[in-house]
Amino acid sequence: MDNSNEEFEPLFDYTRIQPYSVVCLDDDSQDESPVFFPKKRRISDPQVQSTLKALRLKRQELASFAQSAEEMVRAVEESVRKDLDAALQSSPKSVAKEPVEPPPSDREKLVISIQDKDGLKQFRVYMDDKFERLFKMYADRIKVDTKNLVFCFDGDKINPAATPNSLEMEENDIIEVHVKST
Repeated sequence: MDNSNEEFEPLFDYTRIQPYSVVCLDDDSQDESPVFFPKKRRISDPQVQSTLKALRLKRQELASFAQSAEEMVRAVEESVRKDLDAALQSSPKSVAKEPVEPPPSDREKLVISIQDKDGLKQFRVYMDDKFERLFKMYADRIKVDTKNLVFCFDGDKINPAATPNSLEMEENDIIEVHVKST
């Protein structure tokens, strides 16, 4: 390693891969004048120019085609999402698998208590819902068939087609339930 003045031959000929117009910004060579390389000459051959023009037009055409294809794919994806959402909302199986929250509404709600031999059970219902729905929820909770139950409000039997609104019920009103003896 004593021969520090010895020059090594490059392993690769870098002159072939050097860019055509290179400006050297080396601070060591301040006394030399800057070297300017000529710009690329414009091709004057009309056949080559027409070919380049045709290629540029083809590139623009392909770019616009790609853009319209992307827009078409987005439109199809959006349409499929809407169709899928509509199908899931109307499918009864999807309701059984995942409870879908109903959209918020301005319907008036109230809490109704059902009195049986075990005590009070409270249910929140809409004023315009039929009692049939409430009766089914109660029967499912106590695991009894609705045909074996009699519901009364203010001493009168309740028709399953009636609503809390039709009976002029108020918050925390109590419905009595009796089990038919068989």
